[in-house]
Amino acid sequence: MNSISRISLILCFVSMTFIAFKFYPRWEKTGGESTLSWDAAGYYMYLPAVFIYKDLKKCGFKDSLLQKYQFASEFQQAYIHEKSGNYVMKYASGLAVVSLPFFAVGHLWASNSVIYPADGFSYPYQFSIGFGLFLVALLGMFFLRKILLRYYEDKTVAIILIVYAIGTNYINYAAVDQAMAHSTLFTVYAILIWYSIRFYETFAIKYAVCIGLLVGLATLIRPTELMSLLLPLLWGMSSIADIKARLNTIVSHFNKYALAIICFLAVAMIQPIYWKYVTGEWLVYSYGEQGFSWLRPHIYDYTFSYKSGWLRFAPMMILPFVGLWIFYKRRVNTIPVIFFFLLSYYVVTAWDVWDYGGRAMVQYYPILAFPFAALVEEANRKKLYQYVLFPGMLLLAYINVWWVYHAHGGQVQALNLSRAYYWAKVGRWTADDNDKKLLENKHVYRGLVQDSTVLYFNDFERDTTVSWIEKDGNKMIRMNKDTEYSPTFTILSEGQFKKWMRVKATFHCTDKEWETWKQTQFICRFYNGDTEIQGNMIRIHPFINSGETKDIYMDAKVPKQFTRVDILFWHAGGDKELWIDNLQVITFDK
Repeated sequence: MNSISRISLILCFVSMTFIAFKFYPRWEKTGGESTLSWDAAGYYMYLPAVFIYKDLKKCGFKDSLLQKYQFASEFQQAYIHEKSGNYVMKYASGLAVVSLPFFAVGHLWASNSVIYPADGFSYPYQFSIGFGLFLVALLGMFFLRKILLRYYEDKTVAIILIVYAIGTNYINYAAVDQAMAHSTLFTVYAILIWYSIRFYETFAIKYAVCIGLLVGLATLIRPTELMSLLLPLLWGMSSIADIKARLNTIVSHFNKYALAIICFLAVAMIQPIYWKYVTGEWLVYSYGEQGFSWLRPHIYDYTFSYKSGWLRFAPMMILPFVGLWIFYKRRVNTIPVIFFFLLSYYVVTAWDVWDYGGRAMVQYYPILAFPFAALVEEANRKKLYQYVLFPGMLLLAYINVWWVYHAHGGQVQALNLSRAYYWAKVGRWTADDNDKKLLENKHVYRGLVQDSTVLYFNDFERDTTVSWIEKDGNKMIRMNKDTEYSPTFTILSEGQFKKWMRVKATFHCTDKEWETWKQTQFICRFYNGDTEIQGNMIRIHPFINSGETKDIYMDAKVPKQFTRVDILFWHAGGDKELWIDNLQVITFDK
């Protein structure tokens, strides 16, 4: 007879398979949306460099691949080593090692195809790597069920599996972004915990070997995962008194611990050997200026920022924090789970590049599953908890589904949000241009404008103070690489302002600018004397396409006290051309 958790696992596999093959099959995409693009291409690049191009040092093949497949804007996943002049891969080689058998399948496929080139990035490679690492993710869920059943009821385990597969951002990295490192590390940690359990039950040599290989692999995928060695060392400990017993165990089975260390080194040393071969040095820091702020971790920004906060976009993972105290009271594996939970969270938030979507905690979800399951099991036993927890989990799961959907093609922007935009669109399925303005400007008036007063109008036809250029019979301001700033247009406050102000202009876009930081900014600044008291801004290019002429406006709530408002345009270093005409300012109440 099937247990509930077994049925739950099957449902997880079905939902994950649907997402991977029907909702968003990355291997069917091209350019920056393909399986092997951006960071994923950086993890993978070792394989074509070694087995196809035989060029691990110079990576002379990179430019032709970038031009052909457009999987990134530049070869940002490597840098030139100053002393040797050779390219050094930014990311460690562990994920490439895991991907090797899937790469072999793709290469065999492409090599025997008359359609696809055997160049490392054609469709056979995209599919083989994506599908192979998807299978690795399924293996992680299989082992998560095994380890949780050792400590929790079958019903509890069933809930956790479903929640992970639907209600957390794990599903995104397991079924969509498979070629990133996170779901593979999730699987590594799940298997590592399982073999740690089996080792202390049997002290079998095979489990010691597996533990060493897994810790080595985790470290080879991401060097900070060296801390994974703490899990097998501390597993089973729940009090200070357990430390002496563990030391005795290490002495009694020293040969097995030594063997685990040898296996760890056999895998982890692959990276120093690569560095030595490419640069002549055994240790190379490949992340450039990126580093850690150990004394000032970015806890709030990483966790709660509207730009990319982990718990802002994966709010279900608040619950493991809630369950920590309940888990602690169980007095089972409290030391390894709680210590590793807090340590991993600290390491992740200390990394200075915190604004990448909160994904770096995904690999630790097998550990977070323990306090999460403790909370669920407590709720299963107390109806009052059920009335609060389970409806709350449904809401949080809904937000996760909303986020995953819009992260891959929905109307609502999924990352790099503002506070105003997040609260206007969270959980909603459509968005328009006014919503998009909230990304930069917190003021948007959505009602019908009535009884408005025109405060300013300038078509530049008679304005001798503006350096205009005639285009299509009109005098217009031209913004390009040589004209970074427009003139500043000032309106003095003389009691004529109402509650709202709307600034509008006609724009003609010669060529759309896609890089955000280069896009022309439409700026409005309120001053009280010489002190700026309010700023409003939107970028123009998200609202206009190449060759299009369009009226675009920006709203601002009028401050209670100010002496003047300045309006200007900043081209922000962009080299695309934008024309501006018919600048108008109106004010209105409602």
